[in-house]
Amino acid sequence: MMRPNPEELPSVAVVGLGYVGSVEAGVLAARGYRVVGVDLREAVVEAVDRGQEPIVEPLLSERLLKGKSLGTLSATTDLADAIFRTRGALVCVGTPRGDDGRLDDTAVLGAVESIAKAVGKGVSYTIVVRSTVPPGFFRRAKTRIADIASANGSQLGLAINPEFLREGSAVRDREEPELIVYASEDDAASAFVESLYADRASRISRVDPESAEMLKLVCNTWHALKVSFANEVARLARPHNVDPFAVMELLCRDTKLNTSSAYLRPGMPFGGACLVKDVASLEAYARDNDVNVPVLAHVLASNRAHLDHLVGAVLEHKPKRVAVIGIGFKAGASDVRDSAPVALVQRLLDHRVEVHVADSSVLDARVPPLGLLALEQSLNDKRAYARESVADAVLHADVVVVGHPCEEDRRTLVRLQPRVVLDVSGELTRALTAEERALLAPRVVLSTPARKAVP
Repeated sequence: MMRPNPEELPSVAVVGLGYVGSVEAGVLAARGYRVVGVDLREAVVEAVDRGQEPIVEPLLSERLLKGKSLGTLSATTDLADAIFRTRGALVCVGTPRGDDGRLDDTAVLGAVESIAKAVGKGVSYTIVVRSTVPPGFFRRAKTRIADIASANGSQLGLAINPEFLREGSAVRDREEPELIVYASEDDAASAFVESLYADRASRISRVDPESAEMLKLVCNTWHALKVSFANEVARLARPHNVDPFAVMELLCRDTKLNTSSAYLRPGMPFGGACLVKDVASLEAYARDNDVNVPVLAHVLASNRAHLDHLVGAVLEHKPKRVAVIGIGFKAGASDVRDSAPVALVQRLLDHRVEVHVADSSVLDARVPPLGLLALEQSLNDKRAYARESVADAVLHADVVVVGHPCEEDRRTLVRLQPRVVLDVSGELTRALTAEERALLAPRVVLSTPARKAVP
């Protein structure tokens, strides 16, 4: 691991010396960054200025004391002085939950404005928000500081850099982060943020502001969902004296599927011979035993809601004739049991849309029924037109909807280049080369084209 050169490290103001701020100040100062901590609470400032931890957190005291011994750590209640002495500020002010459930970002926005007003004329300065903020905060804050910069003649850069720290291991999490994400629309601000992670450059991801804001909330909600799921398993285990700790310990041993990135990519609703059936079975078991499992009880409802969303996305194009390509429950599969693409076909038929269907994997079935008969029986709906090839299905279609395409489907679509291609799962687009993507120009229903990740 390369250590940054102290002579090249920027000076940093850490505004708010609570849990995140005190850890940030201690870690950076111990690494040689010149840190000025800022807080309204005199007792907290005095503690940090002595190198004493204001909160109980393993390793924090050692880092603060090292910063003091290096002469890189100080603290003050004077925000203007701290800004004068530094090149950038990390805003670590709390965002409590309001009565309406929303994050109250009043204090964070106030801190950003106060920092902006303290920057001198002609000075270039970067404000990095480490606090957890709601989507849309960056845009509002950027507008506010742009007005201030125009008035006082300064050059202000803004960045969002969400923290992913756990109480009890926050220092290690900051020193050895798994995930470093930031957003900025200013090159100088981007350079400043990246200089804070000089020894972890390979882990840095720059994204758009809205993604950075949402990511922190999504991560914490994901953790909450895992806890709730495990607790529901515990309640389900009781009626038959099953050990829930043993069940979950065994679940976590499977790092290929259960505790991996598998199934965590947005796409079509889940389907197949197992998932729908087994979720429904566990839900029925809970009802039979009078066990309240709100998470499990709404899994299938969430799946249906996602199908509703995809159907609506197709109907927005007001098609009269739709071709649906790839109807297996997953790409390359001829199995259509509880297949989401088949459900999509049926829903479109219910909306009086003429639907033509093809799937090379189903058409190439090796066991009876074969070919076109296999496709017809897979659909099990005489209202849909089963076609002998993708080319036949696409002919004269207003919109081509791609579900779970196999490789042959992909090659045929690239060759035909239909006018409107809706990729409802994202699988087609991921399989295309850059050149093929430019030729076919599929519209990924689940993406937001207006917001692109920054390379």
